[in-house]
Amino acid sequence: MCIELFSLRDKVALVTGAGKGLGKSMALALSESGAHVAVASRTQSDIEATAQEILENGVKSIPIAADVTRQEDVDKMVEKVLTELNTIDILVNNVGTFLGGPFLEFSLEDWRKMLEINLTSTYLCSKVVGRHMVERQQGKIINVSSVLGMFGATNSAAYCASKGGVIQLTRALSIEWAKYHITVNAIAPYTMETEMTKTMLQDEKLKNIIVSRIPLKRIGKPADLSGPVVFLASKASDYITGQVLCVDGGFSVH
Repeated sequence: MCIELFSLRDKVALVTGAGKGLGKSMALALSESGAHVAVASRTQSDIEATAQEILENGVKSIPIAADVTRQEDVDKMVEKVLTELNTIDILVNNVGTFLGGPFLEFSLEDWRKMLEINLTSTYLCSKVVGRHMVERQQGKIINVSSVLGMFGATNSAAYCASKGGVIQLTRALSIEWAKYHITVNAIAPYTMETEMTKTMLQDEKLKNIIVSRIPLKRIGKPADLSGPVVFLASKASDYITGQVLCVDGGFSVH
């Protein structure tokens, strides 16, 4: 009985930013739990590779090239998933990036870029998919934020602000859409080993500083999000909404 609570058999999930890293890992985890998974990214070759791995798990998958900061791309993406897979039960808003630097030197262009990629994409996908979920009176939305959306960090003002916005959007929507039986939660990782952090983590001094702040004494891996995303997408979390699940090796309570 307990195992069945985590089953996603015949559910349909849409994961953005699924071409590599955290998004790919979460998409594969959902498929391993039985969900059909549509994967979106700006890079066609990346999502085609992800979709192929998902198909090997015996479920359906659709690769969709889309820039989820653009309304027209999001509309077409959602329409394609609904046409080919009939519904969307689970939305994982994973698209994100990092641009750092001293605040006084941070350009308006980069500020807008951070907000568009990290926050506006979450707004657009949640709005378009949410409309479908509201009509069906059910759904699970999982937003990928960051523990830096809860805490400040040097040379990271735009990133902290954008990821903090994701958390507040999560909380607001969880209240607004609770009457439609839609749960909205967030996952907040700390530093993870991905293509985006690869160069940074090659600096052994910096890596040691990061690890020293993590009680579990290691950098996170994309697979560390597999369990949390399946949990938040499954019936096991039906009475949980508006929450931020920190996947950070204990950093946030250190």
